[in-house]
Amino acid sequence: MNVESLIDDTIEQPLVLWLRSKQSAIRALNEIEQLFQKLEKQVVEGELDEFVSLKGPVHIGKGSRVHSHVEIDGPVIIGENVSIRSGAQIRNFAYIGSDCVIGHSADIKRSICLNGSKMQDGTFVGDSVLGAGARVGSGAILANRKFNQSSIRFQDEHGDVVDSSREFFGAFMGKFARLGANVVLSPGTVIGEHTWVGSGCILHGTFPPDQLITAKQELVVVPKDRAILKSGRGEYEHI
Repeated sequence: MNVESLIDDTIEQPLVLWLRSKQSAIRALNEIEQLFQKLEKQVVEGELDEFVSLKGPVHIGKGSRVHSHVEIDGPVIIGENVSIRSGAQIRNFAYIGSDCVIGHSADIKRSICLNGSKMQDGTFVGDSVLGAGARVGSGAILANRKFNQSSIRFQDEHGDVVDSSREFFGAFMGKFARLGANVVLSPGTVIGEHTWVGSGCILHGTFPPDQLITAKQELVVVPKDRAILKSGRGEYEHI
């Protein structure tokens, strides 16, 4: 994915220049550690609730709020006006742009999430790049490792299959792409800018911009007998 599919006019100019110097999302992901070279200590300009755990070098920008029971293991950069909900975990080499939302119990690691992106409750985003304004619905998973732990391949914008030479590689999502609840993206999936994926889809491959992707399902509806269930109160204490 070309970096122009990721950025919009909300992205800070130094980051735009860095991304454009990489030209492609895969190169930006491969060289993500460059973003953290000057991060040597903890700088907290936002608000931390009780029981927040910070380890290693972490930057939290102005206007951001980290709710209780969040774990942040640096190096991590969090921009301005970011909301990080309780139970979330943000791990090594995660770059979270300004105006982002990270939902309850979300897990973000070694990824670039550009301004305005939202990773809702219970999501996993690993070794991925999310464009500006991209949204990952509740329960969605950007899987980042194959069963056989081999190098992950993906299809670029020219239709060529590229070996990433990476054992861990999640997905690329263009700006304003959107995943519905409980979507699963297999390792190496590419979602074009402004493409929306409906709830429950399981995807692998490269999908162009400006598409709506939904899954068909066949429902089986049959009559059933009524049953009055036990309350469960006091029923399981002995187990």
